[in-house]
Amino acid sequence: MALRNASASLLRQQATSSSSSSSSSSAVAHACRSFSGSAASSSSVPPRNILHPPGAETHLSLGQYQLNRYDEHYRQTLAPSLLYMTYDPEWSKLNASEKLAVESTSHTKREWDPASPYSKNRPQRPPKGLRSLQPGPMVPDFEDPTKDLVALDRIVISAFCKEAIVSKHALLPLVAQLRAITGVSPKGSFANPAMGQDARGAAQGSAKGSGYIQIIRARSGAASFKLRPGMPVGVQAVLPRPLAMNFLEVLITFVLPRLRTFQGFLLPPASQPPGSPAAMSGVVSLGLGPDAMGNFPQTEINWDAYPNRAMGFQVDCITNQRGPRATEKARQLLSGLGVPFVRRGDVR
Repeated sequence: MALRNASASLLRQQATSSSSSSSSSSAVAHACRSFSGSAASSSSVPPRNILHPPGAETHLSLGQYQLNRYDEHYRQTLAPSLLYMTYDPEWSKLNASEKLAVESTSHTKREWDPASPYSKNRPQRPPKGLRSLQPGPMVPDFEDPTKDLVALDRIVISAFCKEAIVSKHALLPLVAQLRAITGVSPKGSFANPAMGQDARGAAQGSAKGSGYIQIIRARSGAASFKLRPGMPVGVQAVLPRPLAMNFLEVLITFVLPRLRTFQGFLLPPASQPPGSPAAMSGVVSLGLGPDAMGNFPQTEINWDAYPNRAMGFQVDCITNQRGPRATEKARQLLSGLGVPFVRRGDVR
């Protein structure tokens, strides 16, 4: 009887072990099938890349990492004062017909008769008399006068080197100096793929264009200087508004106070006609000598790395103003930013 009970318990244990082994083997097989299915499904789904999605090109552009001090000074302090100084209350008294008349007379370009068959493909019609084409008055924004406020559009820095006529390699130190003080790279270089962008649309604080440096070539030849058309003679740097504000801050804060013989930039004489191209262009040109290049913090720290002598350069501050009193408004803007201007009689 005892032997029969022992054999029965042994048979039950074997049956339990066989069922557990079969269940474990089926669980392992199911896990393998599920793992293979998940692997197959994961291999069929392409990997997700948020930074660079498939079929889209990624263009990264370096922007400002801090607010510019001069730009904030313009927005908080200069803008209300300039709006008060340059506001013309006569514009608000015009009716609708007078506003249309102002808009129609703002264009100074002469047109050919469109009804004539000879007007097609003809060059621009010259102005009357022996006068150059001058910009007409800007049409004011009758709804929002703040849009007509004078603002810095861009800065163009130009420097010429007469040694480049003999050897164009003389421009390399000048390119390196402008690259150091402006922070932009030569146009078409591999330093920035977006060098070909235009900086004209960078007004009003927008970030269009990143600035560039380009080589200036001679437009005409001069036999006495052995100059032929197309020869490289200088370097030019174009800075949009964000970079232009940074350049003005360094120029006014560090460079101009350290010039020994600098007394200020001369104002135009009182005899200058208000209708001259210089008074209506909205561009203020600042000329600096060779000693100014070595006073920039970017070049002073390693001035020995730039061979040859220093060159003088010209800074053209281009604003968004055109027409009568445009250059005067641009000079008021630069004076508010800290650019010193003096009368010709006050220079000693």
